[in-house]
Amino acid sequence: MDSKQVPTDDGEVRHQLRSLGEPITIFGEGPFQRRTRLILVLENRANTNFDFAYIEEGNNDDENYVDDDEDDDDDEYYTPGPPELLETRKKILHYSLERASIRTTNLRQAFKSQDFIKQLKHRRHINNQLKTYGLYGSQVIQGNTRALSSVRISPDNTKIATGSWDGTLYVLNPEDLLTTYTSGPGHHSEKVSGIDWKDNDTIVSGGNEGTINIWKCEPNNKKLTVITSIPQAHESRITKTLFHPSGDNVISTSFDQTWKMWDVNRRIDTCLVQQEGHSREVMCGAFHPDGSLFVSGGLDSIARIWDLRSGRSIGILDGHIKGVYSTDWSPNGYQVATGGGDGNIKIWDIRRLAQSNKELYLIPGHTKIVSDVRFYHRTGDDLLSSPVTNEDGENPETLDSTGTFLVSSSFTGDVKVWSSDSWTNVKSLKGNHDKVMSCDVSSNGQMIVSSGWDRTVRMWKACI
Repeated sequence: MDSKQVPTDDGEVRHQLRSLGEPITIFGEGPFQRRTRLILVLENRANTNFDFAYIEEGNNDDENYVDDDEDDDDDEYYTPGPPELLETRKKILHYSLERASIRTTNLRQAFKSQDFIKQLKHRRHINNQLKTYGLYGSQVIQGNTRALSSVRISPDNTKIATGSWDGTLYVLNPEDLLTTYTSGPGHHSEKVSGIDWKDNDTIVSGGNEGTINIWKCEPNNKKLTVITSIPQAHESRITKTLFHPSGDNVISTSFDQTWKMWDVNRRIDTCLVQQEGHSREVMCGAFHPDGSLFVSGGLDSIARIWDLRSGRSIGILDGHIKGVYSTDWSPNGYQVATGGGDGNIKIWDIRRLAQSNKELYLIPGHTKIVSDVRFYHRTGDDLLSSPVTNEDGENPETLDSTGTFLVSSSFTGDVKVWSSDSWTNVKSLKGNHDKVMSCDVSSNGQMIVSSGWDRTVRMWKACI
C-alpha cells in the first residue's frame, strides 16, 4: 500500500483504526505515531483493500463516515442510574449549597479584614509550631504479619484505624498505640486498602477482594461489629473507600477503572453510580469540603473532577508523567493536591482550569511514589494558632489555622510537612525504615501518624 493514500487528518486516522478493530489511541502516542501505526496495521493485513479515495480533493463526502449518532470512543458518556440517584443528587445539592454559603462567607470576611502583617506573623507562628513535631512512639501491632496499607485518625482524635495486608482492621489508642479493637476473620480475605471514618465510632473499609465493610466500635467489645457488608462491590481490588461529608454516602475506587457511590441509609448493596472515565486503574479519590465535588486519580496519570450534583466530569488535572496515587482537597475549597508515581506533588487551583490546565505549583517532594497527601482540616480546638497583632503591636486576633499545611508520605520512607503558603518543606519526620504506605494528620493539628511496609504505626506530636 502507498502510504500517501493513508489519511493525514488525525480524526480520520482514529476513525480508520476503530473500523479495523484497533485501539484508536495508545498512551503517549501522538498524531504522527498514530498514523504510522495505521500504516503498519494495513501493511500487515493480507487481502485488505480499504478505499481511501474519499480523502482525494473534491471527494470528502460525509457519507464515507459513520453515522453522526454513533458514539465516539473519545466522547464522554454517562451510565443511567437507579431512581434513588435523583433523590441523592438533590440531597447533595442542598447539603453542599449550605456548606458553600458558610465557607464563602467566611472567605469574604477574612479577605475584607485581611491584615498582611497579621497574616505574616500567623504563618511564621504556624511554621514554628510545625517544626516542633517529634517522634512520639511507634508500634508493631501484635498478631499482624503483613504491611500496614492505610491509616486514618478519628474526627475526635481518640482513635487511629489502620488496615493490614492480611485483611485485618485495627483500631489503636493514640495515647499508647495499643490495640483497642480488631476485626474478626473472614470479612476481608485480602489487603485492606482503603479506610475512612464517618464519625468517632463508624469506619468503612475496602479490600482487594472487592468487598466493602462498614464497622462499629462498640463499648466493652474488642471486636469491631460489621454493620453492613457488600461482597463483590467491585470486579477487582478496591483502592479507596470514603465517606461523603454528610455521612450518607460512600464512594469506592477500584482497579476495575471505575468509582462507585453507595447510599448507607438505604439498601447499601444498591449502587447509585458506577462511573467510568479513567483508562487505567482508579487509585484514589477525595471529596470537596462542601460535598459537591469529587476528585478521582488513576494510573492513567490524570485526576478528574466530578460534580456529584449533576454527574458530569467538569475538569481534568493532567500533568503527572506517572500514575496519580493520592489526592486531597484543601479546606479553602479551590485547591487540590495530587501525589504521583513520579514523586511529585502538584497543587491545582480549580478556579484557573478554564484558562489553563497547568498546575498552580509543583513540589518535587519525593523521589518515589507519593502514597498519601493530607491537608490539615481543623474541626476542633485550634491548638496551633495564637493571637497576633498588627504593625503597631495592637488589636490582637487569633487567625484560623485550618488548611495551613499539607502532609505527604512516600515509598522513599519519608513523611514531610509542607507550608500551604509557600509550599516549602517545613519539617521532615524521621523514624520510618521502609516504604510509608499512608499518613494522616489529626483535626487539632497535634499529631501526625503513618503506616508502613515495616508493619509499624508511627506517631509524631507537636509541642503545642
